[in-house]
Amino acid sequence: MPPQVVIDKARFPVHLRAVTEPRRPERTTLTVSVVVITVILVGAMLYLMRPVVLPVVLALFLASLARPLQVRLQRWMPSGLALVGTVFIVGAILIALPLLFTANLQVVISKLPEYGPRFASLAAEVERVLRDAGLDPKIFDLSSDKTVESLVGIATDSLQGLASFVGTALLVIFLLIFVLAEANIIKDKLAVALKPDNHAAVMSSFASMQERIQRYVVTKTLFSALNSIAAGIFTASLGIDFPLLWTLLTFILYFIPTFGTLIATLPPVLLAFVQFDSPTTAVVALIGLIVIFNLLGNVLEPRFLGKTLSLSPLVVFVSLMFWGWYFGVIGVILSVPLTVGIGIVCQHIEPLQPIAVLLSDKPRPPKPAKRPAGERAR
Repeated sequence: MPPQVVIDKARFPVHLRAVTEPRRPERTTLTVSVVVITVILVGAMLYLMRPVVLPVVLALFLASLARPLQVRLQRWMPSGLALVGTVFIVGAILIALPLLFTANLQVVISKLPEYGPRFASLAAEVERVLRDAGLDPKIFDLSSDKTVESLVGIATDSLQGLASFVGTALLVIFLLIFVLAEANIIKDKLAVALKPDNHAAVMSSFASMQERIQRYVVTKTLFSALNSIAAGIFTASLGIDFPLLWTLLTFILYFIPTFGTLIATLPPVLLAFVQFDSPTTAVVALIGLIVIFNLLGNVLEPRFLGKTLSLSPLVVFVSLMFWGWYFGVIGVILSVPLTVGIGIVCQHIEPLQPIAVLLSDKPRPPKPAKRPAGERAR
């Protein structure tokens, strides 16, 4: 057997070492182009399939939240009854919120004409200010009758939107039944379908995603309830009409990052300007709501959330616009959980780890992917 020749690469010039070293696989321009085109085509297809994709996404999201409740109920009753109880609780919440909101909007619509005289006086005052400023008041349509009609039209459109949401909610409930019914065997399916190492990585990703999203939603729901109750009590103490409506509106809008509390502040303050002759109540309402929302949302809530999100503020803002454009109002509410889920998935897939770094709030280096058992480092 001839002796084995050992080549000392350090003795070769740099420009000759490439001859003796094996070439490393590089991502070619064609591969990158194919990936980009594939992502664009898949995104366009999903955009066209939004009426189908949205209920499925909502069902999966609610299933991840309702699964712990189902597991606890299974300790006390058969799995079938636990499934029925879980779906009943989730379905009751989904249906009750829009129905309560609809009932309050109907009260608002019936009472809007009573604000006609006050609208007329405010319109006259605004016209006088515009004339004093040298502007033509005809530029702005300040007719009290048309203003009331516009508000009634907005409220009516909102009712139609809520009716459409109830239909979507019923479809989501049916999908939720099937998702929760197969939740007990999904792990077994993944164990058979995936290799052991891939199965462990997928289950780790799912567990991390579920834990962080559940903590975010539970914390957000708690502080949404606290803010809405505080806003309802505060507006009722000031004598502003429809305190229950402001309670429900605050509870829903609080789930919208950054702008939710701002939007929830404006309607009761504007109503106070119309309802009372003096602007004092409106100013007090504005200051009080700002203090309440900032104390609970910017001081106490971050202490409970901790590092649950780990998202850059810029990413939160961009995700708010993207998911709002993609899924509408529901996408705005689910923007943070959806982005958190994408970030966690990217963390567990080595080629996508740079995306997880860009989504995070701090430049943390990605963890190296674990080598499959039996594979030796080269």
